Amino acid sequence: MTETWFGALLLSVTSVTSVQADECIVGVIGEHALLPCVYSGVKNLTSFRISSEWRRGMETVHTAVWIEGQVDNQNVSNSIRTTVSSLASKTGDFSMELNDIHLSDTHNYSFHLKLHGEKSYSLCTVCLTVAGHFSHPTLLRENGVDGGKSRLFCNSRGGFPAPSIYWLVNHTQRPPETLVTTFINTLPQSKLYNITSILSINISADTAVTCVIENDLLNETLTATSFGVRSNTSVVRLSEHMWAFSAALCVVVFMLVAVSLGFQKKWDRDRKRKKHRCGDDSSSEGTGMIVFDLEQWASLPETDV
Repeated sequence: MTETWFGALLLSVTSVTSVQADECIVGVIGEHALLPCVYSGVKNLTSFRISSEWRRGMETVHTAVWIEGQVDNQNVSNSIRTTVSSLASKTGDFSMELNDIHLSDTHNYSFHLKLHGEKSYSLCTVCLTVAGHFSHPTLLRENGVDGGKSRLFCNSRGGFPAPSIYWLVNHTQRPPETLVTTFINTLPQSKLYNITSILSINISADTAVTCVIENDLLNETLTATSFGVRSNTSVVRLSEHMWAFSAALCVVVFMLVAVSLGFQKKWDRDRKRKKHRCGDDSSSEGTGMIVFDLEQWASLPETDV
């Protein structure tokens, strides 16, 4: 009788919690989300042996068993990314935390509670939708003749779902859509989006142009602004200075090499002259050592050896 009454009570709770699950929870890729489910009945769950399941569609992703308020075991199916509090039977809070969210986690989840030996009752149904942050947009600008056509390129990647993208001129005016070309494609080996938008417009060189990317699911807005020639002036001036420095450095190096070669040649000539002089002196000394006085040699008396 008690178990039948408890089952009827669970059904009444189910009719309430299912109505509250119409609005989806937004999870962010790589982060965690809490799928709420709280038992609000009057029955003391610590008096029973109960088991529970969190399901994603028909797939069981987390199970647990409590005996008189103490957790007996918890088992995670095909994943270690789910967590349910071990005190759930005492507090009534059976919410499941899903960690390291993937894009494939987008689904409807349901929580089922049952008495031992009886059929389970669905207490909660939770909708989870997954989104991803886009990178901060990069903005490149090609300026034509002042007042002529300029082209601006805006790129952002790695987010989900496909965002809204638009342009602003001087922070307020939106150019005609006919001047904008946008490309959206998925990144290799993922379903995340890469978006590139090109604006071709006749504007003065100092006109500010802003690229705006909106991820409505995350209520996130990213912007990048180009301030015309002012954003490029420092780069141009730096390039001019670097060119002048490089030219001056080349001249200095050339002069140093020329001077070094001059000194090397002079040193070689001096060394050859010195060597030549030393060679003449040694030849004279050697000849003097082998000159004999033949008359004295002939006048020497003969001796027997």
